[in-house]
Amino acid sequence: MEQQAGPDGQRRRAALIGRVAVVMLGLVLLGVGLLVVRRLTVKRPVCGPEVPCSDSVCTAQDSLGRGEVLAAVLSRWCFTQERTSDVHAALAKTDFNFRRMAAGDKVTFTYQGLALTGLTYSKDLVTSYSVRFDSSGTSAFKETKPVDTTRVVVRGAIKGSLWKSMIDMGETPALIVNFAEILSYEVDFLTEVSEGDSFEILLDKYYVDSSFYREGRVYAVHFKGQAGNYSGFYCRSSSGHSDFYNEKGQSLRKSVLRSPLRFINVTSRFGMRFHPIRRVYRQHQGVDYGAPTGTPVSAIADGAVTIARRLGGYGNLVEVKHASGLSSRYGHLSRYGAGIRGGRRVRQGQTVGYVGMTGDATGPHLHFEVRQGGKPVNPLKVIPPRAEPVAKKNMPEFNALKASYLADLAKPSGPVVAEVDSARPTH
Repeated sequence: MEQQAGPDGQRRRAALIGRVAVVMLGLVLLGVGLLVVRRLTVKRPVCGPEVPCSDSVCTAQDSLGRGEVLAAVLSRWCFTQERTSDVHAALAKTDFNFRRMAAGDKVTFTYQGLALTGLTYSKDLVTSYSVRFDSSGTSAFKETKPVDTTRVVVRGAIKGSLWKSMIDMGETPALIVNFAEILSYEVDFLTEVSEGDSFEILLDKYYVDSSFYREGRVYAVHFKGQAGNYSGFYCRSSSGHSDFYNEKGQSLRKSVLRSPLRFINVTSRFGMRFHPIRRVYRQHQGVDYGAPTGTPVSAIADGAVTIARRLGGYGNLVEVKHASGLSSRYGHLSRYGAGIRGGRRVRQGQTVGYVGMTGDATGPHLHFEVRQGGKPVNPLKVIPPRAEPVAKKNMPEFNALKASYLADLAKPSGPVVAEVDSARPTH
């Protein structure tokens, strides 16, 4: 040990330290180099297809991101400012609306070998705008594909929730919400459905090149469950007014909503993270709806806000005075709806606040009360008046239309052939 402490030992230690330092410096430099390479790789723009197309035609696709416009996509694909201007100028000669570009719109680039020969801007399956590059310059034209209409019956049973059941069947959120809204004055699809309840929907579906495009008009709906059996039939008057009516020709619309938590608001906010809503009636104290914080709360009817402030155990409370001595209260709100304050008029379905747990609440929920003449009543027992029914003189025509809908609903699920022109005016 003493020999290593002498000059020779010190030289050996210095040499060892030097070698270690060189190795560490090399690793650091290598790491920096790798970082630089990785950053350059990530930031390197992609211009055209990754693999040359030889003499064949190939395509590559991109889409507009949130807040992007076409120029952003073209820049990403290394278009010069001059070429981008040419594209815009060509599209401007069509009815292309530069203000209606939206996230998700697709841009497809077409290549002949390494040469870009054109691009197509697609709004949907039906409408697209093609831009061509050739020796004569840049040109653009609009393409509209034909749409095929098929009348279909959608039929199923509740497994878990209406939302989950129909999504599992391959139906769209738009159809689910439409069905629930049509019967929303009769059934609260957030709290009143049970396992095994069934539903039927008669509607048009639109197809383009055999691919589903979107839903069209819903003509008839039926729900059978523990909450009851309810049907709705669409018809329109000669004046153009349209509505859904039950078997007796009574309008499904009423002056008071069945629930302050609307199916459309809950599903649009939570989507596939759909949260089951729990409803508990507390005698003489209203109804408690267990729901996630932030769930929109709707006014059950037109009226005027009389309270919009913190009030004792209610926490943040909104009270709305309606017609015929009816009033409603919404308590434990996390916050109020936009513009909600004392004296403001509200419309049926307007958001007055959001579910929370202010006041005497151990968890997020809505405390909902309905009062008649200042006295609490069971909200679930309130029977509001309906909108105008089918006129008596038009009932024979309505009954014929209803019979045709029922005949279609009785057919197996899938495409049906309509027996009557459902667009005929009635009532």
